[in-house]
Amino acid sequence: MSKFINKIVNYILQRRKQKLSETMQKMQPKTYTNSSSKVHINATETLTLTVETEKILENLDDEVKNIVKACLTDANALLNFVNDHGTPVYKIPNANKILEKINEEEGFIVPLKGFKALYLNFWTGLLAEKKLKLSFSSPAMFVLRDLEVNIYYMLHQFHKWYGFKKNLPGYDEKAQELFKDNLENMTDASVKEMTIDEIVALKEAIARDAQAAEFVIQLAKESTGAKKALDKMKKDGGASI
Repeated sequence: MSKFINKIVNYILQRRKQKLSETMQKMQPKTYTNSSSKVHINATETLTLTVETEKILENLDDEVKNIVKACLTDANALLNFVNDHGTPVYKIPNANKILEKINEEEGFIVPLKGFKALYLNFWTGLLAEKKLKLSFSSPAMFVLRDLEVNIYYMLHQFHKWYGFKKNLPGYDEKAQELFKDNLENMTDASVKEMTIDEIVALKEAIARDAQAAEFVIQLAKESTGAKKALDKMKKDGGASI
């Protein structure tokens, strides 16, 4: 693997995989079944998926690749695709700072409820100069600064959005909240306080994020523009993973 691919691995995936590994080591053997996965949790195994989920995952990367292959230099084309398929896209000033207040990152945001949804609806409507929707529920959406978006960052977010549209586990609000709360702050104490449902939700969210990152890495290997895009992402300080 070349040096620039190694950088992409470190930049996109290593943090997620390390936290997943740390989480796995803190879990005791348990079994839990949700709507799409039967999960056996211990220190060495990640997920045992149903045939249905395995089938979705098996085809997911190929499906995404077929969609994005004509857009490898145009993140806006992907955003247009997202918007055309029913997910609103908002490019607004200071999106990163606005999203930090509710512990969200730029890019794909799952449907939310409560104050976070009201806050998100208000600012996206106001700053995107659209009709204000003062509601305690928000749809799935993309929210980004009104800047050029790095294509590899966009591909990572697009893969996650596509997985959400395919109803893969790990994209509900609770799973995503656990993911953001624990990715950088996982402790033995926090794991012990989690229910089995929360542990499974967290594992599903981490798995989806890692799969999206791995997709980007593999696509970058095939692209001669990967090094230039990565360097630009670091230099510009735009949306980054």
